[in-house]
Order: sequence, then C-alpha cells, then structure tokens
Amino acid sequence: MILVIGGTGIVGAHLLLTLTAKKKQLVATYRDRAKIEKTLQVFRHNGAEQRFDNIIWKEADIINLPAMQGAFNEITHVYHCAGMVSFAPRDWKKLNKINTEGTANVVNLALKYKIQKLAYVSSISTLGVEPDGTPITEKSIWNPEIAPLPYAISKYNAELEVWRGIQEGLSAVIINPGVILCAHFWNQSSGVFFTRVKRGTGFFPIGKIGCIAVEDVADALINLMESPIENKRYILVAENLYYRELMQSIAKRIHAKPPYIPLTKRLLYIISKFDLLASSFGIKQRLLTRPLVQSLCNQHELDGSKITRDLSFKYRNINKTLDKIARAFLDRSL
Repeated sequence: MILVIGGTGIVGAHLLLTLTAKKKQLVATYRDRAKIEKTLQVFRHNGAEQRFDNIIWKEADIINLPAMQGAFNEITHVYHCAGMVSFAPRDWKKLNKINTEGTANVVNLALKYKIQKLAYVSSISTLGVEPDGTPITEKSIWNPEIAPLPYAISKYNAELEVWRGIQEGLSAVIINPGVILCAHFWNQSSGVFFTRVKRGTGFFPIGKIGCIAVEDVADALINLMESPIENKRYILVAENLYYRELMQSIAKRIHAKPPYIPLTKRLLYIISKFDLLASSFGIKQRLLTRPLVQSLCNQHELDGSKITRDLSFKYRNINKTLDKIARAFLDRSL
C-alpha cells in the first residue's frame, strides 16, 4: 500500500490523481479536513471524481509522531510531499519544525516500518550556485554562508535527514522541482503569478526561474519510485525563464496588462529598507530580506536533464502548460 504524506498540497493532490489512474491502493494524510476539498476539485477538473473515493484519508501532522505512526500501518512505499513554504524571517521556527523535524519523523518511521522506498519532495532552494555561471546541477555544492533563506535552510536540513536515513539502510530518492506550474491553486506557486498579473502589476524581478508542469512532477516521482534507482537526487526543471518572460507570457494569455518596470537589485534593496521599517513598527510582516532580493535577481540556470538520461523522461512543453493553466484561470474568472 502507498502512503502520500501531504495529500492536500499541489504535488500531493496531482500525485493522488495520477496514482488512482494506475489503480494503486492509497492512503493520504491531511492536517486540515477542509483542504481535502481542494484535492477533490483537482479530481473534478480532470474528470476523475469517481476515483477520489478510492483514497483512504488519515488525519496526521508530520510533527505529531503518534498520529503519523498510525498512518504507516501496512504501508510499503511513501511519497513525502508535505511541508511549509514561507520566506518570512519570523517563520524560521515553524519552518524548522515542519520541514526538518517533520521529515526526520517520516524517515524514522520509514526505517521502523521497513518501508521499501521513500520519495521526498525538496526544493531548488537547496542547490548550490556555480561560481563560473555554468548551469546548476545535482552536484552543485550548497553554501549555507551565502545569505540563505530560512526556508532553504529548513529544506536543506530535511534533505540531510533523508541522507541520514539512507545511511541507516533506507532506499530513497529526492527531487528538487523548480516553480511548479499548475491550475486551481491560485494563491500558491505559479498561481501567484496569474493572480498578480491579473490584478495589475507594473513590476517584474530581473532574475530567472526554472519551471516545470505539476503533471511532470507527479510523473517523475512515480517513475523514480517504480524504478530500481535509489539514493539519488534529481533537479526537475523543464525550462529556465526570466521573470519578465513568464509574467508577460501570462499577461498575454489572460488578456492583462504586462509588467514593464524591472525590479533591479538596487531598487529591491531600497524597498527592503522600507519593508524592514514597516515591520519594526508592526505595520506588516517583514518579507523582502537580503537573501530574497538575491534570489529574485539570480540569473543562474538549472539543469534538469539528469532524469531525462536516467529514465528517458520527457518534460511537457511549457507553453502548452501555460495555455492550459490560462484557460482554467479565465474559466474561473467567468
């Protein structure tokens, strides 16, 4: 039996959609029952509502060890898709608790219950940067001293927990997906770009981002799980785009005004000072930190070709993916 930890998130929901099509026996965890409706919507939008009832749902928070232990009964394979995403410095403790300690719990339970294989969804934020500007690969060494985001630290430490499990005999794979392109989650991941462009934003960061369709993330996870490959990590990026390219492309598809003012590093640093001042007076939560500014201006490319060689995996076309998401966004607006 297969366990999907974090079945109400973007990756978890689409993973369940694909696995139910393969008629797998599934258990999925959730923290908030109301969010199960979001996963159901993914099934409905894909004409697969009848398959949704084949999922066994269990309430279990990854930081609640007794609850998680109950979800591992009779499980053979585990997809760990749960986690917290935040770039706010004040969320450091929560990020560490959920992403790092939560993953340690999952690894320990996987070892205890002798799980056959674990697949962990990490982040491209844990990857190093090549000093000569060449594309980032799985071998690029992460430097924690180069102004890292708290989120990146928590995910990097979570990866270390998986590697620790591997040393103790666990079979596992790690994926590092770029920005996940998907419909219906309009306040998360790529959905934020569609929402902000529609509202009207004249600004765009000058950096680059690696993009991938959510369906590719689900397919890659399943293919890696079902393959003999173990104890490896894979960057999942179909294409590297400038923020300007992505946001202008979205604007064209949803008939919105495209952004035209570049947010240079200098301008972002000036804005970050006002952001810090506002947070010090309790007006808002601080978000635009130095590490985030550097991330938004980063123009390094990510090389997602390793999985295409090891599994003969083929990425979906990004333009076609954006077309599909834009149609869903416009239908939502009607």
